[in-house]
Amino acid sequence: MAENKNCAKIAGLVLHILVGGLMIVTGLQKVLGPVPPEALARLGLGEQARLIGAGAVVAALLLLIPRTSSLGILLTSAFWGGAICIHMAYGEPYLLQAVFLALSWVGAYLRNPATLATYSANPRVAQPLAPESGPAVA
Repeated sequence: MAENKNCAKIAGLVLHILVGGLMIVTGLQKVLGPVPPEALARLGLGEQARLIGAGAVVAALLLLIPRTSSLGILLTSAFWGGAICIHMAYGEPYLLQAVFLALSWVGAYLRNPATLATYSANPRVAQPLAPESGPAVA
């Protein structure tokens, strides 16, 4: 059982390294490149290329660091979601961005299954904070 857990964590880390590495490489190209990439200029985002690149690098680093991976998965999801929306708005294919979004979440689940625990909580477990008693008398 422990071996399966370790294999899952390693697989999740590999997925995050793949997604995070891609985001870091492309983000650094946007930040350090003298000219905004043609794709961003064509979509009307040429002036914001450095900001988008910096956001991608920060999100990827947070995703890769175990202590900050929860925040990293949220920012990475926002990044890929934004990329999907931009491609949809211009009628371009967005399957690749959707795949990277899905890989990010699969990796998060494999690294830490509790990542999705709040979505599958048993409603019977939730208890009121204080038992109801009669009306309060002042």
